[in-house]
Amino acid sequence: MNGTGALLRELHDAVTDLAKTCRGVAERQAADRGTYHPAHTVAAQCDRHAARVRAWGERFEVRLHAPAAAPEPLAAVRDAVRHTSAAFRGDRPEAGVALLHDLCHLHEKAQRVHIHWVMLGQVARALRERELLAEAAALHGETRTQIKWITTRIREAAPQAVVVAD
Repeated sequence: MNGTGALLRELHDAVTDLAKTCRGVAERQAADRGTYHPAHTVAAQCDRHAARVRAWGERFEVRLHAPAAAPEPLAAVRDAVRHTSAAFRGDRPEAGVALLHDLCHLHEKAQRVHIHWVMLGQVARALRERELLAEAAALHGETRTQIKWITTRIREAAPQAVVVAD
């Protein structure tokens, strides 16, 4: 595997990890509509990004595999129970601190994806791969938007979590 292939593998791992983390945060914060729905949206974007990275991996002779989705026949029941229990937990002061922790963790994961997009853009520029450069720039732009959303949620949640907790 060449260096570009290794970078694509790292980017793919980072993007799929961010998607998984977003889904976990969404489920833990199910009572918070300002986090639940946008986190699922970010996860879906990451899934699309990972699919594009897999396509580029083939071009650079790197086989990247989509994360296996485990069949969950009782997923709807599980989600309803999580949502209901999260609604009951949502008014506790420590819920705000847990939200901040989750958002900070998401921010770290998103920053990892961001820096890999930066590196891939530079590699594409050096290789004079105009298609890769254009696509990396577009997907990197979506990642920057994701980071802005996470940062905004942190700004909104921090005062509430810290002041209410005191």
